[in-house]
Amino acid sequence: MASSVAKTLARIRGSVEAGAYYEAQQMYKTSYHRSKARKQLSDAIQILQEGAVTQLSYGQTTCGVELGMLLVETYTSTDTPADEASVARLLAIIHAFPPPSRAGGEAAAGSAAGQGSAAAVVDECARLVATAVKWALKCGAAAGARSMHSAFAAYLWKSLGAEGFGRALQHFVRSDDAQTFAEALHSCAQSGPAAEVDLWLLRALLQVLAAASSPSSRAAQLAHARAVSRAFCQLSGPLDTPTSHFAELLLLALEHAGQSPRAHAMFQLARERYSDEVLRRDESLGPMLERVEVGFFNVRRGNGALGGLLGDLFKSLTEAH
Repeated sequence: MASSVAKTLARIRGSVEAGAYYEAQQMYKTSYHRSKARKQLSDAIQILQEGAVTQLSYGQTTCGVELGMLLVETYTSTDTPADEASVARLLAIIHAFPPPSRAGGEAAAGSAAGQGSAAAVVDECARLVATAVKWALKCGAAAGARSMHSAFAAYLWKSLGAEGFGRALQHFVRSDDAQTFAEALHSCAQSGPAAEVDLWLLRALLQVLAAASSPSSRAAQLAHARAVSRAFCQLSGPLDTPTSHFAELLLLALEHAGQSPRAHAMFQLARERYSDEVLRRDESLGPMLERVEVGFFNVRRGNGALGGLLGDLFKSLTEAH
């Protein structure tokens, strides 16, 4: 970065520290456009990143998100590749998101006004994450998109706790952070009936698997589901219930989907075997399971018989339980 740009950023930061947030925002944008006009793209990009992080660190969500959105727009218009460096800049902005309760000096959390303000803060942050993820995926950087989902899911969980888990879930299922996901999932499960802990895990696994939107994402979602299952069981202890057995058989069938033509039959038999005692526990399980079947096997319900290694494996597992 040119020394003149560094001095400019230091001066603008002084304005932010003095509480002149709007004036600082205009200065950031002016400096960005000047650098870009001079073909100094790296300086322009650095200005946007530092400006966004600085504004967010002072609770100025709208200002920070605006600069972050301009950064993604610049990436798009200049055909910037979604490499490690460009994704890292966006991750730095996401990691700087302020807790909803203090963003912009909003009303204290707990009051009606505070709750409304918290929702507005999260909405602003979500808008930037959605745009950044879309850009990364369009550039073919699935790993980068996952890392951004992970960062935002962790932010939502840390900021909102169990009340925000539903919103964090849509990012957790597309993330690469199985440990934090499992910890959040286990924490929520512990607040409910002990008999439903296994149901929390099965629902989450199906949501992860159902999020596989393309052939290229199936392997990643399946690996994520397996990692979440393993991490969850490390927290809860071994689960020995029909629901946990069904979850394990489901993962086994999907892990063999690309290796054996009998994998689909195994999937179907597991569904039939546990239809009454597992799938009827929650009406959302059936539709999610069908979506998983279509996504991984590219077929609707069909007939098939198990045999060979997979058949023996299924038989031994079901007889043991």
